[in-house]
Amino acid sequence: MNEEGIAPVLCDRCAGRATARARRGLHTGTLRDYPVTAGLVAINVSVFVAMVATGSSIMNPSGPDLIRWGANWGVLTLGGEYWRLLSATFVHIGIIHIALNMWCLLYLGQLSERLFGKWQTFLIYVLTGVGGNLLSLAYEPTRFSAGASGAIFGLAGALLAGVRFGNLSITAGEKRSIFSSVILFAGFSFYMGMQGNVDNMCHLGGFVSGLIVGLPLALPSSSKAKHTMFQIITLAITATLLAAAGKELVQSHGRKFKVSVAFRSRDLATAIQVLEKVTASDPQNVDAQVALGFAYQATNQPQKAIAAFEQALKIDPDEADAKEALNQLRNEVPQPEKP
Repeated sequence: MNEEGIAPVLCDRCAGRATARARRGLHTGTLRDYPVTAGLVAINVSVFVAMVATGSSIMNPSGPDLIRWGANWGVLTLGGEYWRLLSATFVHIGIIHIALNMWCLLYLGQLSERLFGKWQTFLIYVLTGVGGNLLSLAYEPTRFSAGASGAIFGLAGALLAGVRFGNLSITAGEKRSIFSSVILFAGFSFYMGMQGNVDNMCHLGGFVSGLIVGLPLALPSSSKAKHTMFQIITLAITATLLAAAGKELVQSHGRKFKVSVAFRSRDLATAIQVLEKVTASDPQNVDAQVALGFAYQATNQPQKAIAAFEQALKIDPDEADAKEALNQLRNEVPQPEKP
């Protein structure tokens, strides 16, 4: 309408453009308009279908199956398989688990693409998913978990911060609607997470990571180029902070878990190398001495094994495993005769 309330007359060309724009507007709710969300859902579903096709249970996959497909297990993740921080966000524990997560991802992912942008949504998913898994391991380093919920809570946190404090191009009514629905989702999900076997620390880590990135992503700028650069800087800083947190976790727990991984894969040379460093820097570490003794024993180095077990018993004379192994070795290895 013009100022007099009369509909303007459009030429054929302008009318065609207006009609095309209107038709495009009618299709903003389909997945083809949200390629990142569609792609993330497709990856999650494809991984689950592949798991089932290769023998995993559709309702309750086994632990070994989940580990094989990339679940987050602190022993392996902090022991050197850092990629599990991301791969776990695409692995699910049964069809009900993935169905609920994908339903939430469809809603929040489309909102995020609309308000923040496509590549921004992808990076929010990746970074907050990693952030959720990091907090989970910081709380319990041997945690075993899988699922997209950390990243989904990340999207929720980013949307809350952006809608509440940012300057997004949406009406006040839309802001209220989005804010209330996301608050309801997050509150209900946190509550349900306290009722059963759910990794709420992963949810919290993703949510907090999302809050951190949401506000800067939604702040306006004098130009599109400056706004994009500001978004890139924000996400880069977030990635750096997550990397620093991961490094701290690895320094705290990585050595012992790396030994566990080495024993599990029968890479005893690596296990010995790590354990020798640990016992050199901490000679009173009885667990490391015992583990080193077993590693020497398994690689046919009996004299070194005996020395390691003897050192363990000097630290703790009641160490049962060291006593048993030492007696066995002394019976098997000829002792030098006294002159």
